[in-house]
Amino acid sequence: MRLVPTLRPLLAAAVLVGATVMVTATPANAATCPHRDSPKIPAGEASWTLTCRQVEGQTALYVDGWVEDTRRDSLCAVVRITPEGQNYANEVRACGYGERVQIHEFYQGRSAIVRLAGSR
Repeated sequence: MRLVPTLRPLLAAAVLVGATVMVTATPANAATCPHRDSPKIPAGEASWTLTCRQVEGQTALYVDGWVEDTRRDSLCAVVRITPEGQNYANEVRACGYGERVQIHEFYQGRSAIVRLAGSR
């Protein structure tokens, strides 16, 4: 019977951690051009537009906009762009209160996952 009192705090901690991860996680949906978004988070805000053009017979996705750090903390505002078919994200970072960085990126394809996050 001694195991039950010992396991109870461990189970409670596991449930709390699991709930925290579920609450902070957001689904990653790919946006297809044309698309526009202007998200805000505590660490910053951003605005971007996805447009498609034909370049030498291939579809090219253009991501244009900006990201701004809006809080005096140690975090940067980061826009992460993961184009279709890639497993890694490119980042555009604004670090330092009030810093705004322009976004001008292009990729092959018609869609990408574009997200705003706070990061060190």
